[in-house]
Amino acid sequence: MTATLPDHRELDTYRGLARTRPGLALALLVALLGLVGTPPTAVFVGKLAAATAVWDGGHGWLALIVMINSLLSLFYYLRWLGPAFAPPTQPCPETSRTDEVAAWPAATAAVAATASLGLGIGAGFLWAALDGPSLL
Repeated sequence: MTATLPDHRELDTYRGLARTRPGLALALLVALLGLVGTPPTAVFVGKLAAATAVWDGGHGWLALIVMINSLLSLFYYLRWLGPAFAPPTQPCPETSRTDEVAAWPAATAAVAATASLGLGIGAGFLWAALDGPSLL
């Protein structure tokens, strides 16, 4: 987000982001939910696959640590969503120079959010296709 909004260095400067730049706020929402490991993001699928493999390998304690880490990350990652979706208290500090520079990072954020949701939703179909045809 700092590449898209270089003047936003502190959490409070993201206040009202959903109203001023709804696309970026949505990309931030998807990215943060992915980092926490919530469905339907691709990171959820990865965390679930890793925890399942660890559990099946007889290391249940490690799968538990993965899940506890995801729970603890809720505090850090989701605290960004409150200010981003709260009403703005002051005008956005962006300048026209920032708007010109911000086009590519904003597009990248949108593509990444879309890919994360697409891979998360289509993971079952993708794994079935990569697994090959069933002999049953």
